[in-house]
Amino acid sequence: MAQRWLIVFSQAAYDREIKTLAKSQAREQEAAEKQWRKVCQPVFNCQEDAEAACKQFNQRWKYHQASGEVTPITQYAHPGRPSAGAEPGVVGYTLTGEVKEFAPGVEEAKRSLGKFILATNEMDGQALPAAAMLENYTAQGISVERGFRFLKDPLFFADSLFLKNPGRIMALIMIMGLALLIFALGERQLRLALKQNNQTVPDQKRKPTQTPTLRWVFQIFEGLHVLSVILDGRVTTRKMLNLRPVHLQILGLLGPHVQTCYLIKTLQ
Repeated sequence: MAQRWLIVFSQAAYDREIKTLAKSQAREQEAAEKQWRKVCQPVFNCQEDAEAACKQFNQRWKYHQASGEVTPITQYAHPGRPSAGAEPGVVGYTLTGEVKEFAPGVEEAKRSLGKFILATNEMDGQALPAAAMLENYTAQGISVERGFRFLKDPLFFADSLFLKNPGRIMALIMIMGLALLIFALGERQLRLALKQNNQTVPDQKRKPTQTPTLRWVFQIFEGLHVLSVILDGRVTTRKMLNLRPVHLQILGLLGPHVQTCYLIKTLQ
Protein backbone atom coordinates (compact mmCIF):
# COMPACT_ATOMS: atom_id res chain seq x y z
CA MET A 1 0.00 0.00 0.00
CA ALA A 2 1.35 3.41 -0.95
CA GLN A 3 1.77 5.59 2.14
CA ARG A 4 2.81 9.09 3.03
CA TRP A 5 4.73 9.47 6.27
CA LEU A 6 5.03 12.49 8.52
CA ILE A 7 7.80 12.67 11.14
CA VAL A 8 6.67 14.75 14.12
CA PHE A 9 8.98 16.16 16.77
CA SER A 10 7.64 16.85 20.27
CA GLN A 11 9.75 18.89 22.66
CA ALA A 12 7.78 17.59 25.65
CA ALA A 13 8.38 14.00 24.57
CA TYR A 14 12.07 14.77 23.99
CA ASP A 15 12.44 16.18 27.50
CA ARG A 16 10.89 13.02 28.97
CA GLU A 17 12.88 10.62 26.82
CA ILE A 18 16.23 12.34 27.41
CA LYS A 19 15.78 11.69 31.13
CA THR A 20 14.97 8.05 30.42
CA LEU A 21 18.08 7.81 28.23
CA ALA A 22 20.24 9.23 31.02
CA LYS A 23 18.91 6.58 33.40
CA SER A 24 19.60 3.85 30.85
CA GLN A 25 23.16 5.13 30.40
CA ALA A 26 23.76 5.08 34.14
CA ARG A 27 22.45 1.52 34.46
CA GLU A 28 24.52 0.36 31.51
CA GLN A 29 27.69 2.00 32.84
CA GLU A 30 27.32 0.24 36.18
CA ALA A 31 26.78 -3.12 34.47
CA ALA A 32 29.62 -2.54 31.98
CA GLU A 33 32.14 -1.62 34.65
CA LYS A 34 31.24 -4.72 36.65
CA GLN A 35 31.62 -6.94 33.58
CA TRP A 36 34.88 -5.23 32.55
CA ARG A 37 36.48 -6.10 35.89
CA LYS A 38 35.73 -9.75 35.16
CA VAL A 39 37.19 -9.51 31.64
CA CYS A 40 40.43 -8.06 33.04
CA GLN A 41 40.96 -10.88 35.55
CA PRO A 42 42.12 -13.82 33.39
CA VAL A 43 45.55 -14.21 31.83
CA PHE A 44 45.40 -14.70 28.06
CA ASN A 45 47.77 -16.98 26.14
CA CYS A 46 48.41 -14.50 23.35
CA GLN A 47 47.82 -10.87 22.46
CA GLU A 48 45.19 -11.80 19.85
CA ASP A 49 43.05 -13.53 22.49
CA ALA A 50 43.16 -10.45 24.72
CA GLU A 51 42.21 -8.15 21.84
CA ALA A 52 39.35 -10.49 20.85
CA ALA A 53 38.01 -10.45 24.43
CA CYS A 54 38.05 -6.65 24.44
CA LYS A 55 36.31 -6.50 21.06
CA GLN A 56 33.66 -8.98 22.18
CA PHE A 57 33.07 -6.93 25.33
CA ASN A 58 32.57 -3.68 23.39
CA GLN A 59 30.01 -5.30 21.09
CA ARG A 60 27.65 -5.84 24.04
CA TRP A 61 27.07 -2.18 24.95
CA LYS A 62 25.26 0.68 23.24
CA TYR A 63 26.52 3.69 25.14
CA HIS A 64 29.91 2.61 26.52
CA GLN A 65 33.20 1.18 25.29
CA ALA A 66 36.30 -0.05 27.07
CA SER A 67 39.65 1.50 26.17
CA GLY A 68 41.42 -1.82 26.57
CA GLU A 69 45.20 -2.05 26.53
CA VAL A 70 47.00 -5.37 26.24
CA THR A 71 49.84 -5.66 28.75
CA PRO A 72 52.35 -8.54 28.55
CA ILE A 73 53.22 -10.47 31.71
CA THR A 74 56.91 -11.28 31.86
CA GLN A 75 58.80 -13.80 33.97
CA TYR A 76 62.34 -15.17 34.15
CA ALA A 77 62.85 -18.75 33.13
CA HIS A 78 64.24 -19.80 36.53
CA PRO A 79 63.40 -18.73 40.07
CA GLY A 80 65.83 -16.72 42.15
CA ARG A 81 68.22 -14.00 41.12
CA PRO A 82 68.57 -13.85 37.35
CA SER A 83 72.01 -14.20 35.82
CA ALA A 84 73.69 -11.33 34.10
CA GLY A 85 72.29 -10.72 30.65
CA ALA A 86 69.18 -12.89 31.20
CA GLU A 87 66.01 -11.54 29.63
CA PRO A 88 62.51 -12.27 31.03
CA GLY A 89 60.12 -14.05 28.74
CA VAL A 90 56.44 -13.31 28.09
CA VAL A 91 54.22 -15.86 29.86
CA GLY A 92 50.85 -14.27 29.20
CA TYR A 93 48.82 -11.15 28.52
CA THR A 94 46.28 -9.21 30.51
CA LEU A 95 43.82 -6.40 29.80
CA THR A 96 43.84 -3.01 31.48
CA GLY A 97 41.87 0.17 30.89
CA GLU A 98 38.55 1.73 31.82
CA VAL A 99 34.99 1.96 30.55
CA LYS A 100 34.12 5.29 28.95
CA GLU A 101 31.04 6.80 27.33
CA PHE A 102 30.72 5.93 23.64
CA ALA A 103 29.75 9.31 22.16
CA PRO A 104 28.62 8.02 18.71
CA GLY A 105 26.21 5.56 20.34
CA VAL A 106 24.74 8.23 22.62
CA GLU A 107 24.32 10.72 19.77
CA GLU A 108 22.64 8.09 17.61
CA ALA A 109 20.15 7.36 20.41
CA LYS A 110 19.44 11.07 20.88
CA ARG A 111 18.59 11.55 17.20
CA SER A 112 15.42 9.47 17.54
CA LEU A 113 14.19 11.01 20.80
CA GLY A 114 10.97 13.03 20.78
CA LYS A 115 9.99 11.83 17.31
CA PHE A 116 7.15 9.66 16.07
CA ILE A 117 5.76 8.78 12.64
CA LEU A 118 2.24 9.34 11.33
CA ALA A 119 1.27 7.38 8.21
CA THR A 120 -1.65 7.87 5.82
CA ASN A 121 -2.72 6.35 2.52
CA GLU A 122 -3.93 9.79 1.40
CA MET A 123 -1.15 10.68 -1.02
CA ASP A 124 -2.53 14.10 -1.92
CA GLY A 125 -0.71 16.59 0.30
CA GLN A 126 -3.25 19.30 -0.49
CA ALA A 127 -6.26 17.15 0.42
CA LEU A 128 -4.62 16.19 3.71
CA PRO A 129 -1.75 18.53 4.61
CA ALA A 130 0.75 17.73 7.34
CA ALA A 131 -0.95 20.02 9.87
CA ALA A 132 -4.29 18.28 9.31
CA MET A 133 -2.68 14.85 9.75
CA LEU A 134 -1.33 15.87 13.14
CA GLU A 135 -4.61 17.51 14.15
CA ASN A 136 -6.64 14.41 13.24
CA TYR A 137 -4.21 12.23 15.20
CA THR A 138 -4.32 14.34 18.36
CA ALA A 139 -8.11 14.75 18.12
CA GLN A 140 -8.66 11.02 18.62
CA GLY A 141 -7.02 11.19 22.05
CA ILE A 142 -4.35 8.69 21.04
CA SER A 143 -6.93 6.03 21.90
CA VAL A 144 -5.35 3.38 19.68
CA GLU A 145 -1.99 3.48 21.47
CA ARG A 146 -3.69 3.71 24.86
CA GLY A 147 -5.96 0.80 23.98
CA PHE A 148 -3.10 -1.47 23.01
CA ARG A 149 -1.06 -0.74 26.16
CA PHE A 150 -2.30 -4.04 27.55
CA LEU A 151 0.16 -5.80 25.22
CA LYS A 152 2.98 -4.62 27.50
CA ASP A 153 1.27 -5.96 30.60
CA PRO A 154 3.22 -9.01 31.88
CA LEU A 155 -0.09 -10.62 32.86
CA PHE A 156 -1.13 -10.70 29.19
CA PHE A 157 1.82 -12.97 28.23
CA ALA A 158 2.06 -11.42 24.76
CA ASP A 159 5.69 -12.53 24.47
CA SER A 160 4.60 -16.18 24.69
CA LEU A 161 2.49 -15.90 21.52
CA PHE A 162 4.32 -16.65 18.29
CA LEU A 163 2.75 -16.86 14.84
CA LYS A 164 4.70 -17.53 11.65
CA ASN A 165 1.96 -17.97 9.06
CA PRO A 166 1.03 -14.56 7.50
CA GLY A 167 -2.64 -15.54 7.37
CA ARG A 168 -2.72 -16.25 11.09
CA ILE A 169 -0.92 -12.99 11.85
CA MET A 170 -3.53 -11.08 9.82
CA ALA A 171 -6.33 -12.95 11.58
CA LEU A 172 -4.88 -12.10 15.00
CA ILE A 173 -4.57 -8.42 14.06
CA MET A 174 -8.19 -8.43 12.87
CA ILE A 175 -9.39 -10.00 16.12
CA MET A 176 -7.35 -7.59 18.23
CA GLY A 177 -8.59 -4.61 16.22
CA LEU A 178 -12.18 -5.75 16.66
CA ALA A 179 -11.63 -6.30 20.38
CA LEU A 180 -10.17 -2.82 20.72
CA LEU A 181 -13.18 -1.36 18.86
CA ILE A 182 -15.59 -3.07 21.27
CA PHE A 183 -13.43 -1.97 24.18
CA ALA A 184 -13.51 1.67 23.02
CA LEU A 185 -17.26 1.60 22.36
CA GLY A 186 -17.96 0.18 25.82
CA GLU A 187 -15.84 2.86 27.45
CA ARG A 188 -17.55 5.58 25.40
CA GLN A 189 -21.03 4.28 26.25
CA LEU A 190 -20.29 4.22 29.99
CA ARG A 191 -18.80 7.71 30.00
CA LEU A 192 -21.74 9.16 28.04
CA ALA A 193 -24.22 7.48 30.39
CA LEU A 194 -22.43 8.84 33.46
CA LYS A 195 -22.47 12.35 32.01
CA GLN A 196 -26.11 12.19 30.87
CA ASN A 197 -27.28 10.91 34.26
CA ASN A 198 -24.95 13.22 36.21
CA GLN A 199 -23.41 10.26 38.01
CA THR A 200 -19.87 9.27 38.97
CA VAL A 201 -17.98 6.13 39.90
CA PRO A 202 -14.89 5.86 42.12
CA ASP A 203 -11.52 5.89 40.35
CA GLN A 204 -8.32 4.15 41.46
CA LYS A 205 -7.85 6.75 44.20
CA ARG A 206 -11.48 6.38 45.35
CA LYS A 207 -12.33 9.82 43.97
CA PRO A 208 -15.48 10.38 41.89
CA THR A 209 -14.99 10.47 38.12
CA GLN A 210 -17.13 10.56 34.99
CA THR A 211 -14.31 9.35 32.73
CA PRO A 212 -13.24 5.92 34.01
CA THR A 213 -11.24 3.61 31.79
CA LEU A 214 -12.85 0.31 30.91
CA ARG A 215 -9.79 -1.47 32.21
CA TRP A 216 -10.43 0.02 35.65
CA VAL A 217 -14.07 -1.06 35.38
CA PHE A 218 -12.89 -4.60 34.67
CA GLN A 219 -10.80 -4.45 37.84
CA ILE A 220 -13.84 -3.27 39.79
CA PHE A 221 -15.70 -6.36 38.58
CA GLU A 222 -12.99 -8.77 39.73
CA GLY A 223 -14.15 -11.20 42.39
CA LEU A 224 -17.68 -11.82 41.07
CA HIS A 225 -18.78 -15.45 40.96
CA VAL A 226 -21.72 -17.40 39.57
CA LEU A 227 -23.48 -19.80 41.94
CA SER A 228 -25.22 -22.65 40.12
CA VAL A 229 -27.52 -25.03 41.99
CA ILE A 230 -27.85 -28.38 40.20
CA LEU A 231 -30.59 -30.86 41.06
CA ASP A 232 -31.11 -34.14 39.19
CA GLY A 233 -28.58 -33.06 36.60
CA ARG A 234 -30.35 -29.78 35.85
CA VAL A 235 -29.41 -26.24 36.78
CA THR A 236 -32.30 -25.03 38.92
CA THR A 237 -30.81 -21.76 40.18
CA ARG A 238 -28.11 -19.38 39.00
CA LYS A 239 -27.11 -16.32 40.99
CA MET A 240 -24.33 -13.71 40.92
CA LEU A 241 -22.35 -13.44 44.14
CA ASN A 242 -20.52 -10.40 45.53
CA LEU A 243 -22.49 -7.81 43.55
CA ARG A 244 -22.10 -4.42 45.18
CA PRO A 245 -23.94 -1.12 44.57
CA VAL A 246 -21.19 0.15 42.25
CA HIS A 247 -21.59 -2.99 40.11
CA LEU A 248 -25.35 -2.49 39.87
CA GLN A 249 -24.82 1.18 38.99
CA ILE A 250 -22.42 0.40 36.14
CA LEU A 251 -24.56 -2.44 34.81
CA GLY A 252 -27.61 -0.19 34.83
CA LEU A 253 -25.73 2.46 32.85
CA LEU A 254 -24.54 -0.07 30.27
CA GLY A 255 -28.07 -1.25 29.54
CA PRO A 256 -30.28 -4.34 29.65
CA HIS A 257 -28.12 -6.53 27.41
CA VAL A 258 -25.17 -6.27 29.79
CA GLN A 259 -27.47 -6.69 32.79
CA THR A 260 -28.71 -9.98 31.31
CA CYS A 261 -25.12 -11.26 31.18
CA TYR A 262 -24.95 -10.72 34.95
CA LEU A 263 -28.34 -12.38 35.57
CA ILE A 264 -30.05 -9.05 36.36
CA LYS A 265 -33.44 -8.36 34.80
CA THR A 266 -34.30 -5.07 36.48
CA LEU A 267 -32.46 -2.73 38.80
CA GLN A 268 -33.88 -2.55 42.28
